[in-house]
Amino acid sequence: MTETVTTPLRKPNFFIVGAPKAGTTALAEYLGEHPSVFVSTPKEPFYFCQEFTGLPGPKSLEDYLALFGTADAASSALGEASAMYLYAPHAARNIHAFDPDAKIIVMLRNPVDIAHAFHSQLLHASSEDEPDFERAWELQETRATGDRLPPHVREPSFLQYRHVALLGEQVKRYLEVFATQQIHFIVFDEFVSDTARVYGETLEFLGVRHDGRRDFRRVNANKVNRNARLALFLNRPPSWASSLAGRVKRRLGISLGFLTPLRRLNVSNQSRTPLPAQFRRELADCFRDDIRQLSTLIGRDLSHWTV
Repeated sequence: MTETVTTPLRKPNFFIVGAPKAGTTALAEYLGEHPSVFVSTPKEPFYFCQEFTGLPGPKSLEDYLALFGTADAASSALGEASAMYLYAPHAARNIHAFDPDAKIIVMLRNPVDIAHAFHSQLLHASSEDEPDFERAWELQETRATGDRLPPHVREPSFLQYRHVALLGEQVKRYLEVFATQQIHFIVFDEFVSDTARVYGETLEFLGVRHDGRRDFRRVNANKVNRNARLALFLNRPPSWASSLAGRVKRRLGISLGFLTPLRRLNVSNQSRTPLPAQFRRELADCFRDDIRQLSTLIGRDLSHWTV
């Protein structure tokens, strides 16, 4: 009788938890190309922040662990990079319950720039319909009551740009459940200016040998839709289009893969328009106390963010 050998499910042991627009995508790509590191596809399963009901991703533990099923034996560090885990109120405790020994990577950026960049990302994803960030900022209180929401927004709480960027409060949640030595903080300014050093320190934190990497291409530049209506169709296809695609795939075994290159053609990489000086000062004042709290929590002087 042949004995059946079952391979135990492998679990992620590190998490890049955010902040959004602070380099999480770039770091996940660099790490995912290391021979001893495995990063899930998609990199953002959002499994531990299911309170955000509009997000895609696995809902069961079995489906979540399946994302790591193809990791080979050489991969000692398995992880994912769901940037909204920092913002999600329960994600820190959810991850801790899953693995109290997990390693946490937190990427930090000036909250003014996070809020501005995140607004641009939501515009690109058709989750925001107010192109002017200053006006979108002013709409936060109105939208918190459920009014003036974009018709295709996936998660209304993402439109609360101030709360998304309140890093001090969010970091505190992780420090309350994980030991300090389990958390590795990366400041975006340094990640951009000295990527090789930050990458090497991250590998050391994960306990894997340096692979000698010296090439750090730019990843996840700011994207702008050339045509907003086409982007909406591609990002949120109407029910008839989704139904048609499903029927074609079932009957002919053909996937409508032309949509992917169409998405690429509809996108251009553009630098964001700088914020008006007065508005930027107002935002810096808004985040001043939270930045001071964050500086104390991580033992770093971040006062230059308030200038």
